[in-house]
Amino acid sequence: MFGLNRQVRKLIEEQGGGFAREGLTADDLSLIEVLPLGMLLNEAKETDTLAGRASGRKRSMLRLDSAILWLEVTRRSGEVRALSRAASAAEGALEFFGPSSASWARARCEQGYAALLGAELFGDASLLDAAEDAFEDSLSGSRRGLVAPHSEIGLLTVAGRRMVSTGDAQAARVAAARFAQPIATLKTMSRRIRVARMLSVEGHIHRAQLLCDWGSRLSDAPLLRASVRDTQSAASGLTPDFEPLTIARIGFVRAAAQIAIGEVEEDAEICLAGVNLLDGVLSDLLLEHSPLDRAKGEFLRGRGHQILGDISGDALSFERAIACFDQVDKITQNREGLVLKAQAAAQRALCLARAAEISGDVAVLNSAERAFRSTLVSVSVARDPESWALLQLNLARLLLARLDITRKDRGERAGARAALSSALDVLSERNLRALGRSASSTLDLVGAAMQDGGGLPP
Repeated sequence: MFGLNRQVRKLIEEQGGGFAREGLTADDLSLIEVLPLGMLLNEAKETDTLAGRASGRKRSMLRLDSAILWLEVTRRSGEVRALSRAASAAEGALEFFGPSSASWARARCEQGYAALLGAELFGDASLLDAAEDAFEDSLSGSRRGLVAPHSEIGLLTVAGRRMVSTGDAQAARVAAARFAQPIATLKTMSRRIRVARMLSVEGHIHRAQLLCDWGSRLSDAPLLRASVRDTQSAASGLTPDFEPLTIARIGFVRAAAQIAIGEVEEDAEICLAGVNLLDGVLSDLLLEHSPLDRAKGEFLRGRGHQILGDISGDALSFERAIACFDQVDKITQNREGLVLKAQAAAQRALCLARAAEISGDVAVLNSAERAFRSTLVSVSVARDPESWALLQLNLARLLLARLDITRKDRGERAGARAALSSALDVLSERNLRALGRSASSTLDLVGAAMQDGGGLPP
């Protein structure tokens, strides 16, 4: 998949450096995806340098190019400083563009996507407001061209993310249907504007991810299958030699949806198909090319093994999942604030607890409890309420499992009740009904056992 890297390196060396020596052209921008992260970072820095030396409209154009490069650096590295430079470059690009020009709208649109990416990576909900403002501004001018459908997709993505925690399946279908027109517009434009084709693919990915998130939260298999179909449409016509990262990102969404279908239907074969798809994608994805994409893939693979363990009750599946989450931690160890990092830590603790519960080893259960409490300190309920609630729910299960093994209550019932109450509040707010019902029923059992002083019913 990455066979072009050597050719790209040779081309750049023959040119005596980077594309940014004379500024990026449309053809150069099409090669961004095949550049390893280190080379992409150098191009972004060189473009910044050139913009600092230029003046007038050329300076703004170079800053716009810089914003595009830094946004891709952020997407691959998870580095908050790169996101800041992308936003700053897009802001600087507005300097010599009038609000009615297509270039001004494009720069404002880049600001919107920078904020959208920041909200996704770092869990800052206020960035969704900034993204919404930027997209609306980019649609206000008279000369919008390509920017119009691209910004509309951004606005639909913002609205979709806000609605995921509260909407039902019908709301999800309505939200997904609204993507159809801007995606179709971009596909029509691609006949004469080269970049429009990839922007339409990006629209498919945003819609497929929303369908996957919605389907996972509502345990709705039809929504998840719609997500799989959208990824198949997105991948049509893409070439691994030229769009390797886009293909990998599409593969991640498809695999996540398949794994979720397996979880909803308790079908190990469907879940395993998703894990096998991830194995194939990750075998072609080099760490030096996109560390954060690699970490995302390892996280999803870990979730796949975790769900296989839940379906089969096999401790080995949880051990495999723990190994995947350890890889995520290794890759992201110097990237503070990443939601992915916190999610991996939370899921690792859950897997450790499930493996300990299956083995019935009290020492392992004690170790798992320490891991839970340590992770709960690091996971912010404000930024990642779902992971926090799941940790509380599974901490309660762990305490009850230890009580069942030892038959001695050393505060396990009270601790489980406190953890379940905390989890139930958040799960109800996030509309996670199945987990909420599980927490509520377990809480009722604990309360009844505390009142009569007896043991928990089987």
